[in-house]
Amino acid sequence: MSEDRWYAERRTRWQPENVRLLLVAESAPDDVGDIANRRFFYDETLTSKDGLFREVVRALYDDPPLISGPNAKTPWLARLQADGFFLIDLAAEPVNYHGARERAAALRRNIETAVTLASSPEPEGVVLVKRNVFELLSGPMRDAGLLVLHDDFIPFPGSGQQRRFRERFAQAISFPNGFPRL
Repeated sequence: MSEDRWYAERRTRWQPENVRLLLVAESAPDDVGDIANRRFFYDETLTSKDGLFREVVRALYDDPPLISGPNAKTPWLARLQADGFFLIDLAAEPVNYHGARERAAALRRNIETAVTLASSPEPEGVVLVKRNVFELLSGPMRDAGLLVLHDDFIPFPGSGQQRRFRERFAQAISFPNGFPRL
């Protein structure tokens, strides 16, 4: 299954020419039929529900103040792009409202495609966010010759996991693992 055009257009708009750091998350969030309130890492509007975006920016750029609103992400997206940061998702379709079995099946179906997508920009390093993403992709990514920068899962930055996310994400991209901060 291919990615919805709305998500694909935004992701493509912010893809760097040279990808230094590739982040792989589970999937874009499902809008549950509420297209007017659709959100996404690469949408320019910053909302209170943009936890992954907020925590990535905080971890990479020393915890700057982030104010919600239309186009509030634009300068940060431009900076991420210029620094070679890019995010893809394991699943082409949103899975956050699927039941456990359906979600797991959708993610498994996309492993090969995700590895191909991750290999294409030839990133210098890869970070996998969320336990299930790490468990499904760390082996295949390494088998494909990609440098996964951590040996344990990095939690998704929601439900009180923001600090743990920032700590583990910062560890993953630190010099000891061979990847300097952006």
